[in-house]
Amino acid sequence: MHTTAGCLVVAVQTRAELDAALDEAVDLLQPAAITEQVGISVTRLAPGRYEARLNSKVPPGVTLERWASELR
Repeated sequence: MHTTAGCLVVAVQTRAELDAALDEAVDLLQPAAITEQVGISVTRLAPGRYEARLNSKVPPGVTLERWASELR
């Protein structure tokens, strides 16, 4: 997992690793999301590569999942 301020990039090799890795990323971002009163977006960038980030366009308490080709 690679991290920058308010953003975590998750890379997995197998589908079996995916749910736990994304859950961990969201859990790590939750305290900041609560403090900043924002939601969290999880975006699939490529097979096995995801980005979880704080997102002011997502309501507080919500985690939004999407594909990278969708508008931000």
